[in-house]
Amino acid sequence: MRVQQLTAFGLDHLQLIDLPAPRPGPGEVLVKMEAASLNYRDHLLVNGQLYRGVHLPIVPVSDGAGTVLDVGTGVTRFKPGDRVTTFYKSRWIAGAMRPEWEGADIGGPQEGVMRELTCYDAYSLARAPSNLSSLQAATLPIAALTAWTALEQARVTTGQTVLLLGTGGVSLFALQFAKLRGARAILLSSSDAKLARAKTLGADVLVNYAEHPEWGSIVREATGGIGVDAVIETVGASTFAQSLEAVGMHGFIGVVGFMGGIEAALSLTKIILKRVKVQGISVASLEEHERMVSAIESTHLAPVLDHVFGFEQLAEAFAYLVQGKHFGKIGIDFSR
Repeated sequence: MRVQQLTAFGLDHLQLIDLPAPRPGPGEVLVKMEAASLNYRDHLLVNGQLYRGVHLPIVPVSDGAGTVLDVGTGVTRFKPGDRVTTFYKSRWIAGAMRPEWEGADIGGPQEGVMRELTCYDAYSLARAPSNLSSLQAATLPIAALTAWTALEQARVTTGQTVLLLGTGGVSLFALQFAKLRGARAILLSSSDAKLARAKTLGADVLVNYAEHPEWGSIVREATGGIGVDAVIETVGASTFAQSLEAVGMHGFIGVVGFMGGIEAALSLTKIILKRVKVQGISVASLEEHERMVSAIESTHLAPVLDHVFGFEQLAEAFAYLVQGKHFGKIGIDFSR
């Protein structure tokens, strides 16, 4: 079977190799992987900047989807023919995250999805939505679940306003989920073309942050001076001050990204006087993931895929990710 393996850090060290097909052990599921999607953490892994230690060589990429071929003894969750996705935090079944469950992340430090056949523990997998293809379903484990969790934590509901930074996977999933909840969405981008596309997905207010670098006040004006109920902060330190300016009284800032830096200067007086809740978010439990899947099925939500690469084009897919020109998710089709 074909496998993409990282032998040393850097895109030049991605190697296409051939390995024997695995067989499922007790509690494991054998999956024919059919698709994958990229997240920023995958780029960090490949470049040796991941916030977790990893042992090389390693199979990269956290999110994938496919079809169950066989199951090991004791597996009752799945049967051959079931369509599944990976589940990134593979020990987090329900409730609050616990420290002892850290370190089982698929795609680093555990093996990732870029292999045609793979065996995973049954609880490292989730049911794929029946209305999505494997390519679409592969976008869900990190980006969709992060967006879903942020809105759940913020308790976003009808009539409220959500601020979304950019047009990456998390932001666009958050836009789609917010509209399903009856919320109003304000979206930022430096590209007028991307803003126009976001409008077709339901974005109510569009702001070009390149033209309005002090966009926090623009956002407040768009809410009648009140501020937004929730900010999905996907950038990090470089935008946090503006997010704090944009959020309203008793508002919520869900911190899910750090591409814009990890050390932010905070205005504690604004946080205190506005009674702002700042919440760090890193996906959610398998139980919450399954609730999201049910919502996607019942509403027929379709993920936004920007560009799809073939299995042997992984390095090109990463290069495209780094350019930051994508709108939504970058997919990898194993049949190409």
